[in-house]
Amino acid sequence: MPGRGRRIAVALIVLALLLSAGRWGTAFLAERWWQSSVADKVAQAGARRALQSLALELGLLLFATAWFLIHLTIAARIALPDRPPPEHDAAKVWPRELPRWSLGVLALVGGVLLGGGGSGWLDELLLTLDGVRFGLPASPLGADLGVFIRDVPLWLDLQHTATLLVAVALAAVVLLHLAGNTIRITERRVWISPRARGQLAILLALLALALGWGVALEPYQLAAGLRGPLLASEVLLHRSASRIEAAVGLLAALLSLLWWFRVRGALVVVGWLVFLAALAIGRSRPLHSDVATSDPTWQAAARGLDSVAFQLAGFEVPIDTVRAPASAVVPTLWDDTVLALAAANSGLLSEPRRGWILGSERVLPVWLAVRKSLGELPELLALSDDQVSPQGKPVVWRESNPIPSSAVAPYRLLPAQSIRPLATESELATQGPGVRLDSWLKRLAIAWALQAPAAFSAPAGSRISWRLDPGMRLRAVAPFVHWSPPRARVMGAGLVWQSDGLLTSSLFPSSFRVDWIGGKVSMVRSTFLGIVNASSGEVRVFRREPADSLAAAWARIARPLIEPPAAIPAELRAREAYPEELLLAQALVPEGPAWRAGRLDRSPHGIVLLPPAAPGGSEYLVPFAHLADQKVGALLLARRTASGDSLHLLVLDSLWTVESSAKLEARWLRFPFQQALHDSVQASGDSLRLGRVRFALAAEGIVAYRPAWAVDTASHARLLLVSVGLGRRNRAEEMSLGAGRTLPEAWLNFRNLMSPTAGGSTAQRILEQVRALLRHADSAAQRNDLQERERTLARLRELLELRRP
Repeated sequence: MPGRGRRIAVALIVLALLLSAGRWGTAFLAERWWQSSVADKVAQAGARRALQSLALELGLLLFATAWFLIHLTIAARIALPDRPPPEHDAAKVWPRELPRWSLGVLALVGGVLLGGGGSGWLDELLLTLDGVRFGLPASPLGADLGVFIRDVPLWLDLQHTATLLVAVALAAVVLLHLAGNTIRITERRVWISPRARGQLAILLALLALALGWGVALEPYQLAAGLRGPLLASEVLLHRSASRIEAAVGLLAALLSLLWWFRVRGALVVVGWLVFLAALAIGRSRPLHSDVATSDPTWQAAARGLDSVAFQLAGFEVPIDTVRAPASAVVPTLWDDTVLALAAANSGLLSEPRRGWILGSERVLPVWLAVRKSLGELPELLALSDDQVSPQGKPVVWRESNPIPSSAVAPYRLLPAQSIRPLATESELATQGPGVRLDSWLKRLAIAWALQAPAAFSAPAGSRISWRLDPGMRLRAVAPFVHWSPPRARVMGAGLVWQSDGLLTSSLFPSSFRVDWIGGKVSMVRSTFLGIVNASSGEVRVFRREPADSLAAAWARIARPLIEPPAAIPAELRAREAYPEELLLAQALVPEGPAWRAGRLDRSPHGIVLLPPAAPGGSEYLVPFAHLADQKVGALLLARRTASGDSLHLLVLDSLWTVESSAKLEARWLRFPFQQALHDSVQASGDSLRLGRVRFALAAEGIVAYRPAWAVDTASHARLLLVSVGLGRRNRAEEMSLGAGRTLPEAWLNFRNLMSPTAGGSTAQRILEQVRALLRHADSAAQRNDLQERERTLARLRELLELRRP
């Protein structure tokens, strides 16, 4: 390359490096300023983590680059010297058109491609250095469960990278030697230069050691269940075989090194062929998962590990019969999709989530969502989950009014700079949370890092805030945690966003493997509680349980970010919602071979469908149906209370008759009234939307109910019908069913006291219902059934006024 071209190339490379360094430097500074604006604890933990991540990334990158540079340089000096050696005038030399420093560029490219991503090992490295222990052995290997969480993932990453670096370096070296004729075929034999043999011998030995390391790690992968359930004896057998394979690999490495000292190449080839054959045989050995899953000892051990991995302690219990009557069950009448149609209007609506607000007399279960209309302040909506208007429309609560309204109005207006869903990527303001733009350095760095030119030209005294979405803010503060979608919590005059911090692992030994984001995991634990203040943007992270050793390890690693459980405000512990992501993982476990509780409901595409939570979201009741008769054989009861989570599998004996969601839906659709209702809705131009089946425990048995809504052309929804069923311990063939305008009406229909009516009934029809209820109340009074009389009169009041079904 001519001198001018070389200078241009060098200048372009230097410019690219300067731009990359400048962008990284401004992003680093902007990140530190942002963390300082969130909280001092966040800034301390974030700066330390950023430096650790940078050191690990650069360390691996420099190592990989140096590794390739050393081997490429040695191979090039041997195969393609600058001038031919005296003893071999015809030897090939390095081409003059290609500068020697191109080897450095090639090594840098290889180092970036294969050595990049080292920061992804940070969590594994930090846990390994911390030495977290669970205090429970992982049978059959006898190692502590913590080894599979901290050490094994790091070992696997190191082994994979080492094998890749050695294999690519070996291939590059061979290509260079082939180009320089230091490896060639002469008289049908491979001839290798003595000088090239030493380098190849070292690389072959290192490759054998790296592959042997992978073989040694194979028993840990088997114990982790990566190849299916296995008996302890089979894992131990494979461990013995793996030791033999590793010994063969060590022998192949030794023979490769001895080849450098004139050991015959045929012996090295034989050693490698034996090693490769051992690897092939080891990978093709049959595994007997079906034998393991049918073994009672394995099932008992797997249940114990499932309980630790998914927090299932105290799982199987008898069914709880201490419950309110079925007619007193507080229903949840909306699904998030239908509610979004009803409440969005012309603005954008965040995903509605269940929660609670404090009413004048009681705590009210509601759906909370943020609505943002163009040119308007964001609004926090509180839509009742258990009440509807007389026309079946959703009702909303307003902070300033103790009486709900059917007109969609905000519960509270939020400041424009508040932390909330649907927020802009960044926002400039003169007050509120954010980084103060008090110097030209901050302005330049933030404008470059965020690609926001307005930050550089903003008026004096301005602040810039970004990561205004609470979920994004939590993920930036604690990236080692999976955060559930935040929920709004109204705390007096303040508002916070609350999220569950989940820790996962794909290598927890012998527990059930469930589908998760991007793959499968064998551990999901609710470990942290994260809150984001909507006004100040402050983030706080708490440990949930003092005895959780994994949470304690992260608290040590990320100190002082994570606060102890005792620091959690009491009002945050009360009426917490159970995270659906955690429940979905936990609910899949009883489907596994260690439990065989039944099968969860699924969509036609195979997606698991959990029934909606109870009002407020603090409790779920999930049915498991038998495929043979479509009857429910067990129920998973998940509760979250101020004292912690409880998860119980309620096993139903053969006396119980509880039908699956699919069977109930089919039976409800056969009601003559249902078909007439469907025809009536279609005739009016609306569409009928059927909700998912809900289950609840009652004193009489197990309640199943399903709301149905009419959605008009303007996407306004109203409650149209509630279908009910009651499963009892009576050996019946089927559940008893009913339907009504609301849940109390459905129970009256269930007892044959009235016929079902749809929303939008005429005044004459409502008058007939009033007369029927009065007659029923008089009858109850005559037989001195005061409790039934009071229930009927309460139903009458609800029918004539805004009612809570």
